[in-house]
Amino acid sequence: MKCILLVVLAVGTFLISCHAGAARAESAARPAVGDSITYAKHVAPILFQHCVECHRPGEVAPFSLLSFADAKKRATMIATVTSERIMPPWKSVAGHGSFVGERRLTSEEIEVIARWIDQGMPEGDAQDLPAPPQFTEGWKLGPPDIALTMDEAYEIPAEGRDIYRNFVFELDIPPGKYLKAVDFRPLNRQIVHHAQLCMDVSEESRKADEADSAAGFPGVGNPPGQLLAGSMATWTPGHDPVPLPEGMSMPWKAGADFVLQLHLHLIGKPEAEQSSLGFYLTDEPPQRSMLDMVLIDMDIDIPPGEQAYCTRAVQVMPVDVEVVGVFPHMHLIGHDFKLTAHPPEGDPISLLWIDDWDFNWQTYYQYVTPVKLTAGTRVVMEAVHDNSADNIHNPN
Repeated sequence: MKCILLVVLAVGTFLISCHAGAARAESAARPAVGDSITYAKHVAPILFQHCVECHRPGEVAPFSLLSFADAKKRATMIATVTSERIMPPWKSVAGHGSFVGERRLTSEEIEVIARWIDQGMPEGDAQDLPAPPQFTEGWKLGPPDIALTMDEAYEIPAEGRDIYRNFVFELDIPPGKYLKAVDFRPLNRQIVHHAQLCMDVSEESRKADEADSAAGFPGVGNPPGQLLAGSMATWTPGHDPVPLPEGMSMPWKAGADFVLQLHLHLIGKPEAEQSSLGFYLTDEPPQRSMLDMVLIDMDIDIPPGEQAYCTRAVQVMPVDVEVVGVFPHMHLIGHDFKLTAHPPEGDPISLLWIDDWDFNWQTYYQYVTPVKLTAGTRVVMEAVHDNSADNIHNPN
């Protein structure tokens, strides 16, 4: 049992701006109190903007929301999960950091959906219906510059302990190109717990792979090499690929191996995994240095039935830094997660707060603008675990 936080820092003397990319289309203007609410004019824009990226054929969500019939069939459930802010899935509490790609409905949008249902769910005029958004199928960031797939599927048995397995790839980055983003796509999401993406210049991974008759070679949880920078370092359920901020990229050392480490679940029947990865390159060399800071509490022994077991870790910044992003990680009995910066002078800065942890919706939180921290700032990670029967996620 452990609680981990990966903090990605930029070290340098100047501030850069980070941009979330192209702006999304705005939802329709909020209707007045007495207005009639229709699917075409008011509800479809909300669903198209916030929901159909996942709720469409071929994507991870279990049903589509691209049509009036889809929305009407699921209307009551949509109202419930949006009013309780279960959907769209975004776990950070508003006001505790501003992040790229935030998925939140406004109170007005939630109210529009409820009013539509109360008025009998009218479809409205087809001329009011906006065109559905267009998506690039498959890769989240569009066609990658380099695509790799495991040479063969890795077979896992029906029962036993979880498996850590490392897979080695040849990755040839052309001279003058740098890594900007990586999209990891597991073939079998049921069994992939998480992935770590690494660069290994030692040739040790390649030798271990050649010495093992099966695909890949065993791992023990530690990354087999240098983790890729920032948002490219890891994948967990619910994580979408995010390019590194403006002015940041990762050089690739000539002759280095790319190593993918998978943590695989066993689910009661034989399964297989054959992952794919898409690499996105840039011509711009890095303008700043990036490094990872890990806060971790390994001294955890949670009694049965304990509802609020607290863990904590602290790191003091030795130099001025800017926090580019943070990646919190807990398991099923995690409940509450806070990350706070305490500068030598002035008020504390809330970097991240998740008050309803969900293992299925982990992500890397990249700040819209990096957060400046002066030397001497204490960064404090605090987590709460619920090991009681009241925790519906408790596997114990």
